[in-house]
Amino acid sequence: MASPTLHRGIVFRAEHDSTFESWGSEEPRAKFCVVFNAEPAIGDADVHYFMCTSKVARLRETPSLHSDILFLEAGAYACFSLETAIDFRTLYVVPLPKLISHRMKIVGELTPADVRRCEEIVATARVLEGRAKKLLGLR
Repeated sequence: MASPTLHRGIVFRAEHDSTFESWGSEEPRAKFCVVFNAEPAIGDADVHYFMCTSKVARLRETPSLHSDILFLEAGAYACFSLETAIDFRTLYVVPLPKLISHRMKIVGELTPADVRRCEEIVATARVLEGRAKKLLGLR
């Protein structure tokens, strides 16, 4: 697979396991993710991204988290057949070759309007560290 160029708003799916920092499960799982690099990632560059989840009930039941989450309606994008939340509380920084070796596949791209909505949430997110916002060019 040739190394793709990943820019802010690209949606990809890759298997995550215990070799990923902040991965809290013993079991590997394929996860949907949204690229959020300030500059496009290519070659050996790090990819900065946020994970998505279709398990939105717990997030919906915790209003204090809503400032750090973007909820997308089911079917808003072909890759999200269920209601999906982009969780901006944890920024993942992983080298592109590692993602490729974990079966990374580009599955979609957010609209410019949704990228702007994401940027607004990240810039004001309560839980995300200031250094992560700075790394993304949003502080």
